[in-house]
Amino acid sequence: MRIFKRFLHAFTPIRKGILEPPIFASVQTDGSFRKNISRTAILLNTSEGEHYRMVNTYFNHANSNESEWCSVLDGLDYSLQKNQKSLLLENDNLGVIQSLIRQKPQNSCWEYYDSIYEILESFDWVSVRWIPRELNRADKLFRL
Repeated sequence: MRIFKRFLHAFTPIRKGILEPPIFASVQTDGSFRKNISRTAILLNTSEGEHYRMVNTYFNHANSNESEWCSVLDGLDYSLQKNQKSLLLENDNLGVIQSLIRQKPQNSCWEYYDSIYEILESFDWVSVRWIPRELNRADKLFRL
């Protein structure tokens, strides 16, 4: 695992308040798609030190890319449900993270992109970064 830490980049804010908050919640999200069954996984560590995990199952996704986008939306929604307004979000899908940072969605995911940017209005601060799959602990929730 140590070898992958050199690939980690700083978080990039995609929703900023006036001041950077001193304490953040952190969430890792992941999507999985096999045989027309899609699942999203969320690991949330709140700013109060509480740990939550959640897995959702969907039968209406078209592919794994849609599962990844949905996992980010689910992670943001779940964080709000747990009253977390300042968030560091990690995901292992580079295309999704780059689209969020550049504010240019992939052609097939406009609906998720729009929903994500709509829900971001409810946060004080959200920063994102890509992580290698090996560092995404949410991925392990699919194997429980």
